[in-house]
Amino acid sequence: MKDIALNKFTLSVVIPTYNRPDLVIRAVESVIAERDDTYNKVEIIVVDDNSSIESPDLSVYQDLIFYRMPVNGGPGPARMKGINLATCSWVLMLDDDDILMRGSVRYLANLLSKLEEDDYPVYQFSTKKVYQVEQIKNNFLLATFDDYMNKVIIDDLTAVFNRKKFLSTGLQYPDNRAGGEHLLWWKIAERYGIPSYAHQIVSMSDDAHLRLTHFSSQIKNAAHHQELAEMALKDFGERLCSDYPSEYRRIQLAYITYSLLNKQSKKARHILKTARINQILKVILWIVSWLPDYFIKKLFLFYRNYNG
Repeated sequence: MKDIALNKFTLSVVIPTYNRPDLVIRAVESVIAERDDTYNKVEIIVVDDNSSIESPDLSVYQDLIFYRMPVNGGPGPARMKGINLATCSWVLMLDDDDILMRGSVRYLANLLSKLEEDDYPVYQFSTKKVYQVEQIKNNFLLATFDDYMNKVIIDDLTAVFNRKKFLSTGLQYPDNRAGGEHLLWWKIAERYGIPSYAHQIVSMSDDAHLRLTHFSSQIKNAAHHQELAEMALKDFGERLCSDYPSEYRRIQLAYITYSLLNKQSKKARHILKTARINQILKVILWIVSWLPDYFIKKLFLFYRNYNG
């Protein structure tokens, strides 16, 4: 019976990519190395987010779907397109600069073939250190919104979607060029919980030229980070203000900071009037808001490089 379940296990691996031809080939080949006659299907879907350089020729790979987005819209729309293009029951999201680890598909087949009828839209797996040790038993946690707020989940995770159930929720990755997938995890954790396993299936790399979370990228994409902070306050502000005031202050501060970097000092000053942050910091930011944009960016880089 177990072998029958394994033989029915199918997996789509979605790889969104942008201007990384060499890295996406490495990611694709890491998935191909995991294909096994035991499994009916391991499908690869590469979604190119309208790269400005020539995409690699992927036609030599079997069971690979290549789709080029009509416009460069960021990782969220590309990931959603991949999920919609997928034909398998399970969908693993793989960044183009990461690789699927050996034995991962067999591990997922053994685990997920027994869980397809469960009510969880997504499962998550560690990439490095994931949980505070005292908070987890048997390498498993049904992560809740509170776990995210209490920093029980303290690192990136690899998402594997139950495609049918996820699409039925109507939830989506944020349509934002800076990413913001954490907002999706918060919503799913709040409504359903997220089964999370301290088992690494993806090896994260640091050889990409520039990640979205890099300081200089944050300045370049200040408008999008500002939008993400605004989305977080809109969707979770009331609960955060009541139950997690420190997280509420952190997001308010992010909103103010990115408003300044986005040349919207007037909006930043408006938010500062009611922001629940330290009074001294409020005065400092008020003064900074009157400085030229060039100095604001220099101060931001100095602060981030000093504090990490």
